[in-house]
Amino acid sequence: MLLLAFVPLLHSLLALAAVTPRDSAVLAGPIGPDCVDGAKHGGEARGTNVTFADVPTYYAEPSEPSSNVILFFSDIYSPFYVNNQLLQDYFAGEGYHVLGIDYFFGDPIQAHDGEPGFNQAAWIEKSRKQAAESLPKWIEAVQEKYGPEAKYTAVGYCFGGPYALEISATDKVVAGAFAHPSGLTEDHFQNLTSRSTYPLLIIASENDGAFPTASRNRAVDILAAKKAKYHVQVFSGVSHGFATRADLSDENAVWAKDQSARGVVEWFNRFST
Repeated sequence: MLLLAFVPLLHSLLALAAVTPRDSAVLAGPIGPDCVDGAKHGGEARGTNVTFADVPTYYAEPSEPSSNVILFFSDIYSPFYVNNQLLQDYFAGEGYHVLGIDYFFGDPIQAHDGEPGFNQAAWIEKSRKQAAESLPKWIEAVQEKYGPEAKYTAVGYCFGGPYALEISATDKVVAGAFAHPSGLTEDHFQNLTSRSTYPLLIIASENDGAFPTASRNRAVDILAAKKAKYHVQVFSGVSHGFATRADLSDENAVWAKDQSARGVVEWFNRFST
C-alpha cells in the first residue's frame, strides 16, 4: 500500500473548488486518503505507449479487427500503472481499442511517495489543469484516428470520473461509465440529462467517503427525474478504489473488481453493436 503524507482536508477542498462550479453542490468529494490507498497488482502489461496530440497514452489493442473504442480516464496512479494497464488490457481482450490518456504527463501520485513536504493540493490542481487543457485536443486526435464510424465509449475511475461524465454529456460517445469517483458535482449529472440521451453506468462501493450513499442517491434522483438511461452497481464489503486497487487476498474484493470490469464491458457492448 502507498502511504503519503496528506495535506489538511481544507486545502484539498480549496483545490476542488478551483476546478468545479461554485454554485453546484458537490456529490463526490476531493482526492483523499482512500484515493491513494490500495494494493498493487502483479502481471505483464500487453499494451504500448503511444502519443495523441502530444499527450502520452496507453494503448491496448484488440486481437480482432474492431470499430469499438474505449476512452479510459484513469485514477491518480495514471494509465501506465500496472493495475490500470491490466484493466485496459482486459477491455482490449473483450474487443475494444482502449486509449488511456496520461493527463499527469509522467507525474502520477506514486512518484511522490515518501517525498518530504509533498503538496498534494498543488499537485491535484496542476493535474486538473493539465487534464482540462489536454483532453479536448486528445479526444479530437483519437476520433480522427478511428474515424466517425467508430463507436466510442468512456469510463473513468476516481480522478477520471468527471471526464467520463463530461464527455457523456456530448455526442462524442454512445455510453459512459464511472467507478468510485471524486470531484463530481450535481451539474455533472444535470448536464448529462439536459444535453444528452446517452446511457450511464454508475459503479459504487458500499463504503465510500468520497461518494457516499446520500450523494449516490442524489445522483440517481437527478437521472430518474430526467428519465435518463442508467444503471447502478453497488458492491458490498468494499471501499473506494476497489475497481482498480482491490486487495487480491480478499475474495470479495477480487470478485467485485472483476465483476465491475465485466459490467463495463457488458454495458458498452449493449450500445456499441
